[in-house]
Amino acid sequence: MAFENKVFICSPFAPVSKEPEKREFELMDNIMTTQAACLYALSKGNIPYAPHLYFTQFMDDSNPMVRELGQKFGSQWLEYCSEIWIIGRRISDGMKKEIAKAKELGIPVKHYVDERTPEERLKDALMYPDINFIEMV
Repeated sequence: MAFENKVFICSPFAPVSKEPEKREFELMDNIMTTQAACLYALSKGNIPYAPHLYFTQFMDDSNPMVRELGQKFGSQWLEYCSEIWIIGRRISDGMKKEIAKAKELGIPVKHYVDERTPEERLKDALMYPDINFIEMV
């Protein structure tokens, strides 16, 4: 399999819960979701770019100035990608910036979600007719 297509993995990183115990769980869930999306991208023959997983290994995401710098670095990575994949339903402020930049650069945007029930598919079609959800199965 040739791995030539670079995809930018756009998913939440920072937790939104105010409770410390829930924040830790949410952060780990966000990391695992992004890791699963990267593995899914690889399984489809793509090279995943997930700057929020990479830069947070050595940069302090809880420091607003450092976080902003990391987001700028990620934005530069986006310029080398041929697609951006939105993962999940929650769109964070950082993700909104990445999606806007992708659209500005003419990079195709794909929205991936977990496998859905028929009821969820119907609800999505009615509530979000302009979004093409792709199920990761």
